[in-house]
Amino acid sequence: MKAISKVFLVLLVTLWPSQILAGDLISSACDHTLYKQMCRQTLRSDPESRAATSFEVLAKVALKHATSKATQIHGQVTKLLNGSSSAAAKIALTDCDENYEDSIEKLKDSGTALASKRYRDVKTWVSAAMIDGDSCDEGFKEVGDGKSPLGNQGTLFTRLCSIVLAITNQLK
Repeated sequence: MKAISKVFLVLLVTLWPSQILAGDLISSACDHTLYKQMCRQTLRSDPESRAATSFEVLAKVALKHATSKATQIHGQVTKLLNGSSSAAAKIALTDCDENYEDSIEKLKDSGTALASKRYRDVKTWVSAAMIDGDSCDEGFKEVGDGKSPLGNQGTLFTRLCSIVLAITNQLK
């Protein structure tokens, strides 16, 4: 057997099982969530979770994606707020801006808690971040035509938070 073939065989034998185990780990973690498909897609799209060997790493990755979505929405809200001329919309957008700032802080605190294995704190703060996001959507229902200019972004954020909670619930 040529040297390159031997190297390829060694790489295949050493890397292949970890990829299978990570895939099974992702499926196992996501099977306990309400949004299984979204969970699998999110985690499989991230190199860190594809190499994960524990649910703790998967919870960290899911939390990273929830934080990223909150940050993205916060940026969207800031742009909308700066371009808005409607008084009612400005009130709702100002509330949203504050809500997503709070969400981002709570998710950062959750990351610290997760690293310290304080899972109860993770669940508390992620739940609070979800409520902040929901409050933003509710604010738009109370003013104007009730449609959020954020579209389904708030729903995606809530689902990502739900995934974090479901994975964290599996940690001991």
